[in-house]
Amino acid sequence: MNDPKQIDFYLRNKRKFVALSIVSGVLLAVFFMMAVVFYILNQNQRLSYTSVKVDVVSVHSRTPLSKTDSDKVVVTYNGQTYEVNHLRTDEVAKYQSHMIMNTPADAYLANGKLYSNVDGVRSGTVIGTVYFVFLFGTMGLIFTTAVLIGCVVEAKKREKGIYPKKYVDKHGPF
Repeated sequence: MNDPKQIDFYLRNKRKFVALSIVSGVLLAVFFMMAVVFYILNQNQRLSYTSVKVDVVSVHSRTPLSKTDSDKVVVTYNGQTYEVNHLRTDEVAKYQSHMIMNTPADAYLANGKLYSNVDGVRSGTVIGTVYFVFLFGTMGLIFTTAVLIGCVVEAKKREKGIYPKKYVDKHGPF
């Protein structure tokens, strides 16, 4: 900090941080509103599915030490083999009990895929996918906006000279 040519990182980029935090905040508001709109559309959309009875062929559930990333349930319906989509942990146990007792299990057929529940059918639609894009975009923008606002606050502190000289000399410009 003794070199007058050396300008602090936060002070040098303060205008960029302010502009980016405003843009990020506006995007956050837009993404949040779109996520709410698509959530409402997703919950109110008319789904086209058929509730069917399937025979469970195999159930592979993950264990803490397994190298598989997810549970896998394979079933047959009308002579075709399907992998069940959108499995929750409790549903894997349900399918396993149907396999052991050799009884048919419930599933939902939509767009040539089998789902374990209606929420899986809903999230597999275009509206459901767009909802999740806006939802995860909102989460990322929350983090980004918080970091940028922190940078603006830090730049204002350094501009006012709030930090004692000993702190700045000891810790450098960053």
